[in-house]
Amino acid sequence: MKTKLISLESADSLRDTEDEIVSVILSGGIVLYPSDTVYGILCRADSRESVQRIGRIKGYTSSRPFILLIDSIAMAETLADCSNPEVNGIMKYLWPGKLTLILPALDECPEWVRGEDNTVALRHPADSLSGLLLKRCGVPLVSTSANRSGEDAQFNISSVAESIIKAVDIVLDAGTLPRSSPSTILKLLRGRTQLLQLI
Repeated sequence: MKTKLISLESADSLRDTEDEIVSVILSGGIVLYPSDTVYGILCRADSRESVQRIGRIKGYTSSRPFILLIDSIAMAETLADCSNPEVNGIMKYLWPGKLTLILPALDECPEWVRGEDNTVALRHPADSLSGLLLKRCGVPLVSTSANRSGEDAQFNISSVAESIIKAVDIVLDAGTLPRSSPSTILKLLRGRTQLLQLI
């Protein structure tokens, strides 16, 4: 299947192709899109095949966990143990936003998106495109930067490797993305809060 390029220079282009984009994601496809930080690639998180495909696109030689985008605390609660009052308070205060929380995974969380310590990384993004795709798809989405392992993340679609462009089903081109503040990853386990990195 040839990669389809969709320009997001105008609002009409997204409205006209929204159904197609959602259909591709729900059918297990991979979409390259402008996230709230850099260009990323995403797929539905409950499809093992799609998640493994993203791993191959990234050039990973073994499976590894990815960040899951969710659209609400309610969706987070279907994937992770959010019963800790500290966790719940952080979610309510800092979501949606550029914060990824690593939490204990529930049995219902797909095993192929969990870390080795049985955790899952969740993020509720604030940008309108991610919010739209999450609302329309109705499932958590795996998201990662659109670059091969060890290479730099990209802010312009023209800088994304051709091998990645050809490997996805749809490319959403929003031109050059503005440099934005970094996002934060917090790991919260058994009452301990650990700042892992700013990305």
